[in-house]
Amino acid sequence: MRQRTIRAVALFSALAIAGAACGKDREQSADSTAAAVTSTTTATAETTASTTGDTATGGSTVDTTAVTEAVDTTPSTEAAPSGPMFGDAPWPCSAGDGANTDTGTEVGVTKDSVAIAGGDDAGYAGAPGLNHQMTDAMKALVAKCNELGGINGRQIVFNYYDAQLLNVGPAIQSACDDKNFFLVGEGWAFDSNQEEIRLGCNLPAVPGYATSAAFSMGKDVYPGVPNPADETPAGIFAQSATLLSDAVTKVGPLVGNFSATQEVRDKVVAAAPAYGWGFSETNLEYSITGEADWTPFVKQLQEAGSTAVYWSGSCLPNLQLFAQAAKANGFDVPIITDSNHYEAGCAAANTDGALDKMYVRMAFLPFEEADVNPATKDYLDLISAAGGDVSLLGAQATSSFLLWATAASACGADLTRACTIENLKNTHTWTGHGLHSADDPGGNHPPTCNVMLHLVGTEYQRVAPEARGTFECNDGWIAKLSGLPAIVAAKLDANRISQQFAAGG
Repeated sequence: MRQRTIRAVALFSALAIAGAACGKDREQSADSTAAAVTSTTTATAETTASTTGDTATGGSTVDTTAVTEAVDTTPSTEAAPSGPMFGDAPWPCSAGDGANTDTGTEVGVTKDSVAIAGGDDAGYAGAPGLNHQMTDAMKALVAKCNELGGINGRQIVFNYYDAQLLNVGPAIQSACDDKNFFLVGEGWAFDSNQEEIRLGCNLPAVPGYATSAAFSMGKDVYPGVPNPADETPAGIFAQSATLLSDAVTKVGPLVGNFSATQEVRDKVVAAAPAYGWGFSETNLEYSITGEADWTPFVKQLQEAGSTAVYWSGSCLPNLQLFAQAAKANGFDVPIITDSNHYEAGCAAANTDGALDKMYVRMAFLPFEEADVNPATKDYLDLISAAGGDVSLLGAQATSSFLLWATAASACGADLTRACTIENLKNTHTWTGHGLHSADDPGGNHPPTCNVMLHLVGTEYQRVAPEARGTFECNDGWIAKLSGLPAIVAAKLDANRISQQFAAGG
């Protein structure tokens, strides 16, 4: 494993174009006209070693290769580009030259406007306001972009759809019927339920997040932070194995009884053993509508000898209630979970300390470090000025909006889905203008970097890496998966595109 430290001299989020398509990437065109802007780094080698491993787990395959690095996001001292900035790059919005040639034949586009669809699950009665921060971000971003001139002079019309968790079908049908150009920044937990309809109306997407294999590997889907079914970021597994040591030798997964969390659980169970985890139980599932008594889950985990819990779901109310039951029954073990648990409401609710053992993985810099990262400060300032709420998922929606706007603006006077998709397809280095570590939307590859946070009282504390404004990165922290039920069901073609809901699929 070759370990090195990297200081980012100019970490530009841009349409960075690869010269040739990787065999396992999405299909790419050699005739792209998208412009490339590259990042500049200087590296200092500190420690060297080498590790390569292939691990088979429960019928699935995990490939790992290790190269660890810490990335410092200290802003560049070079002259900034002209124009209003968001983070480390200019806003992708302007009045253009007023010479748009759109004829009105492109869905959702005229010379003066472009309609996009967004949404969340805020209307779900079991968790009112669920993920509303994504829509707060979208509304603020659209307003600011329009203020700056829009997409080459086209004002953005933002159409909102509430899937209410269980009503994704009607939401996506409405988005199609309303003739939207793209889905942008939305997040629907049951996103597999939209795919047949979305593909039927040829609606492309740059979602705030994608959960299911069908959607995350779907045709014309390019999240700002990819989450493909056949690859998963593994930094949290390695970091927790180092930081928590024996606590991860018998991890007990506990997830909601629906596809989004089940698929995440399956990926963790398949990938984590290659990084030092073991499991005590892999089939505990709670009702997404909540449990009257969480004590039976605590008892089962205790009886199985679990030394930690991997949780997938939402923080409030379910995780808090489980953690309170665990505390009451003397089950004092780490709870390791995902980035949606980095949320102000979750932290504020921990007044009793029941969640003091919660650890969160994320590829974004924490909001508490806005003083050292311009993009984080710009996100917080934008949402605050608009009167909205912030969350990690809101920041993800922000990255996706900026990605879509960058790709769409590059089309210039003639805005089409085909042009925008081609620009997205050829985007292989993206940081959301510095909001998160670099990933590859065009190739559908997630970040290789991670930050691990620990909730203590009502505050999140960085525990790995320790230095503020940095990521810990490792080329081997992308676990490649195969043979999982969701991957098999997705029917991936040679370009890693799901054919599950394709015509004839």
